[in-house]
Amino acid sequence: MKARLLADENTAHRFVAACRRFEAGFPIIHISDWENGAYLSVKDPALLMALRESRIILVGFDRASIPMHAGALTREGMGHAGVILFRRSVPAIAYGKQARLLVDFWHEAVDWDWADRIEYLPYAPHPLLG
Repeated sequence: MKARLLADENTAHRFVAACRRFEAGFPIIHISDWENGAYLSVKDPALLMALRESRIILVGFDRASIPMHAGALTREGMGHAGVILFRRSVPAIAYGKQARLLVDFWHEAVDWDWADRIEYLPYAPHPLLG
């Protein structure tokens, strides 16, 4: 399995395990298992740039700083590989709910152009875009 999604350090290993219970071989890895944990506690811009180089989409709960840093990278022309964030309505310890939302969403979104894209789960398509 080639990881396409990276669960950030604010997500639990239990979330990653739940994703794989819903779908064997689901393409997610926890940040502590990626690059031997070298990116744990790394500042958001550096993490987003490393993920861009590896074409891996960040998954997490950090609605405060990740969108700000991702937007700054996009405006500066450097970009990012994509971000998926859980909305406030998704409890941080509801691993099964998180996993179901992500796995179901990924079936629709796997082939999207993820460059500089930020999506929130539960997913709500833009009313004008469908």
